[in-house]
Amino acid sequence: MEERHHTALLIVNYGTPDSASRRDVARYLRQLLDSNHVMTMNTVGRKILVHCIIAPSRSKKSSKMYQRLAASCGGEMPLKKYTNDFADKVQQKLGDRVDVFVAMTAGYALMKDVIGDILKANYHRIVVAPMFPQYTESTWGKVLEDLNSSLSGRLNVPPISVIEPYYDSEYFVDAMCGLINENISQMSDIEKFVFSYHGIPIKHTHLAHEGKTCEELGCADAVTNENRRCYLAQCHHQTRLLASKLGISPEKCLTTFQSRLTERWIQPFTDTEIRRLAQDGVKNIAVITPSFTVDCLETIIEIGGTLRDTFMQYGGQKFVTVPCLNASDIWIDNFCKILEKSL
Repeated sequence: MEERHHTALLIVNYGTPDSASRRDVARYLRQLLDSNHVMTMNTVGRKILVHCIIAPSRSKKSSKMYQRLAASCGGEMPLKKYTNDFADKVQQKLGDRVDVFVAMTAGYALMKDVIGDILKANYHRIVVAPMFPQYTESTWGKVLEDLNSSLSGRLNVPPISVIEPYYDSEYFVDAMCGLINENISQMSDIEKFVFSYHGIPIKHTHLAHEGKTCEELGCADAVTNENRRCYLAQCHHQTRLLASKLGISPEKCLTTFQSRLTERWIQPFTDTEIRRLAQDGVKNIAVITPSFTVDCLETIIEIGGTLRDTFMQYGGQKFVTVPCLNASDIWIDNFCKILEKSL
């Protein structure tokens, strides 16, 4: 009888603090930000900035936000809960074809620890599935950095493959459209659809096409061979794919970017645009977050709390939020189809 090749499927998400305590949040911020893929600057300067300034100064305020976040999810961290739920359902769907593991880039279930467990079990191969539809240095780049670091110096490492960003996969688009249709009962009532993606520094987009800007390459208008690795180009293309399948006219769609740290991040900014829409007399909007597959601080607190309040404060009346795919049945089925060519 032929021996069955045993595969470890490693699902990787961005990360979350172990708890909402200030200590755990500070540790999470240090682990998250102390990477050249997240903060592109010299190592010494980055460490001083992250360990001596950002983590100590932001941990108190961030801890309070994570407390609110946990309260919204029965005391648990949503990103941790929903990622684990997702992994459990993928395991059920794929059965004995794989063993599913979960790793994070910061906080809970660090890559190096999970990779150690996988290697001890002597799997024949490892498939790595980052849970980010679009490519950015701070997500995919950080995953690849952590993966390489975790494997450095280890012997007898099995073959490893990493799935591709799937923002333009028919299976991801189909799952997103199913979710949107499920959560917006009357599409015609919505005056504007705001597709809000996580922001990144402008200089990160230049890494995808060094020597040329997004404006020069028309990244907001089309994905080409020159800009196919550009996050901004992928996000605008993502919006066009979703709008086309949903039958929404381009005039009703906005592509925006949230969670900025400085004004030197890619624009337009979600908070600015939502306030402008309300001030311009738009009463009913829907906000969709296609760069997040799992609900987290940015979707629940920032979008569902702060920006909802902003829209209402400036005259808005209806603010519809579409939850992330999380562990929905349609996403489990379609994600397994995305995985198929790698298994």
